[in-house]
Amino acid sequence: MTAASALLAEHGHEPVEALRLWLDRVVDYAEIKRGVLAALEPAAWQDLVAHSHSPIEGALGELLDAGQAAGSLRTDVDAHSVLVLVACLGRLDRDEWESTARPLMNVILDGLRL
Repeated sequence: MTAASALLAEHGHEPVEALRLWLDRVVDYAEIKRGVLAALEPAAWQDLVAHSHSPIEGALGELLDAGQAAGSLRTDVDAHSVLVLVACLGRLDRDEWESTARPLMNVILDGLRL
């Protein structure tokens, strides 16, 4: 999730674009992680999610802060709240993933814009 800083450096004048690209990577990551998590016991799944939550939240916070400072993203939503929405992707069935995950991520991004 260190890509957030790199994306901001590359798209600093367009923090919403950096956020969009980062969220796109999250969808790719979630698709891979989804297969791995399906094979794990529930306790192992919870440990894995807890381990990755803090770096993901920090990266998302960095992107949200940049967009909020630029005046292009809402200021009443924090990284944790956005992650709650992103976590809903985990409820998608495997056969829904391709057609639904990215459009839902676009809805989240559109909801963050001013």
